Amino acid sequence: MEMKAKDLCRTALVAALYVALTTLNPLSWGAVQLRVANILCAAPLFKKSYAPAVLLGIGIANAMSPFGPMDVLFGLAAEGVAYALVVWGPLKWLPAALKAFVLSLCVALVIGVELVLMTGVPLWVVCPGLFVGTFIVVEAGVFLLEHSPLRNVI
Repeated sequence: MEMKAKDLCRTALVAALYVALTTLNPLSWGAVQLRVANILCAAPLFKKSYAPAVLLGIGIANAMSPFGPMDVLFGLAAEGVAYALVVWGPLKWLPAALKAFVLSLCVALVIGVELVLMTGVPLWVVCPGLFVGTFIVVEAGVFLLEHSPLRNVI
């Protein structure tokens, strides 16, 4: 499938925005995260063609994290599993707010396992903070895409 220039530019722009929002925010990594860039994770819940851009942004941003390649692997796995379920898979029929819930749960569990492996902090300690932080930001993206002029952009 040939990628049009417009699609390529959109992918690059979304990925770059994700990287910038992640690297400028000191709360992007750790057991309690409020990763503002995750607001962009809502876009594929409405239009699946945004998924590769978000995944690219996650891969690049996570390469700069304190856990480096491990964070790239786990970050892409978390979002990849979520999108496999709610963008391309069996849960794509859910309303966007519930898709955000599933996405946040995937992130909390997968990144939670990473943090257990890397830091030794128990899963029951890291999962709630990861879930709440992700859910707040992704749900904000859902709200903006449903109730603001941004809806017309995607």
